[in-house]
Amino acid sequence: MTTSKKTKSTSVTRNALLEAAARVTVANGSKALTLEAVAREAGVSKGGLLYHFPNKEALIAGMLQQIIDQKTASLKHELELDDAPNTPGHWLRAYIRSFENHNTHAGPMQSAILAAVAENPELLKPWQEKFAEWQRLIEASGLDPAIATLIRLTLNGLSFTHLFGLGVPQESLHKQIIETLLKLARE
Repeated sequence: MTTSKKTKSTSVTRNALLEAAARVTVANGSKALTLEAVAREAGVSKGGLLYHFPNKEALIAGMLQQIIDQKTASLKHELELDDAPNTPGHWLRAYIRSFENHNTHAGPMQSAILAAVAENPELLKPWQEKFAEWQRLIEASGLDPAIATLIRLTLNGLSFTHLFGLGVPQESLHKQIIETLLKLARE
């Protein structure tokens, strides 16, 4: 096997394990996230899982990093699609659309965050650093930093509303909220 085939195979297996971990956590809660449950869900031996993730903390860190990577790729894609590049709010509009398109209120992100909080809050450090970076970009977006931050906090609030099932707005209202945020990011 060539090195590139082995690397690709390792990456595919690693991603399958992370997806299995998300399924276990979404279906049964963060307390159900065990190495045995993930190996069983992924259809691999525990040793196969341990090859990629030597412990539960490494698995959770991998889940969180995968979400950061996906969100970063989504942001990059949305930046390229923006119809008004190099205008105030450009980065923030991409952030809003990536929130919707990346579905940040979906189960895998929620499950990874809850698992990290339950296992070891220090695992959230890369996530906190990424949010700090995004906050700096939001403040530098060319819009009033208070309005730009209000937009981010609204999106965070939508995520937590979904996470805890607290007065989740109907889909039509959710869409109106996103449209209003996009409008604010153009002013």
